[in-house]
Amino acid sequence: IEDVHFSPLTRPYTVEEINSGFTPAHDDWQNILTTPSRFARLLRERRLIGYGAFGVVYRVDDAAIKIGCIGESEPAIQQWVYEQHERALPVWAFGSDILLPKVVTREVCPQHGYLSNLWSRSSVMCHCNEPLAVLVMPIAEHADQRDVDDEKISDQIYEAVFEKFGVCLDVHKGNFLNFKGRLMVCDFGDTNDKVADYW
Repeated sequence: IEDVHFSPLTRPYTVEEINSGFTPAHDDWQNILTTPSRFARLLRERRLIGYGAFGVVYRVDDAAIKIGCIGESEPAIQQWVYEQHERALPVWAFGSDILLPKVVTREVCPQHGYLSNLWSRSSVMCHCNEPLAVLVMPIAEHADQRDVDDEKISDQIYEAVFEKFGVCLDVHKGNFLNFKGRLMVCDFGDTNDKVADYW
């Protein structure tokens, strides 16, 4: 099929998705993640978008790059919510042990870099110079809190994910984005995942 990009997790993008901007400009993000020198060059242009308890999100080229503590189930759940409910960003690429420049691992390290207000520096482990998980998705905007109040999607997505995956999402006002005029849930990490204990 002409002009169809493939998601690393599931299926080809439809023509509608391509026309709506749901596909990456780089159709080879998965290859980029596994080529340390190429990924390092792109990361030189990173711009901080935000950070939370388990990771940091950067803008890199045309994508939002989440780096940190990301369990294997998180990208699968996110892609499923995107495909089944259209309430999540599509996953463009994912890798669990990606080699990163030292400066990036220090920024992402919860002990030495950006520190969530949920942690103290002594309550988390150092991850400087370690391979880390990386999740690639489109750039989205922070959601207007009034829109979050108006939309009642939290319960719907929470219940759907719990029924399908047995995972309890941390759905709160800070975990919403706006993408292409649609309210999206973000952060599909399982706080009971073993990788969370390692953080």
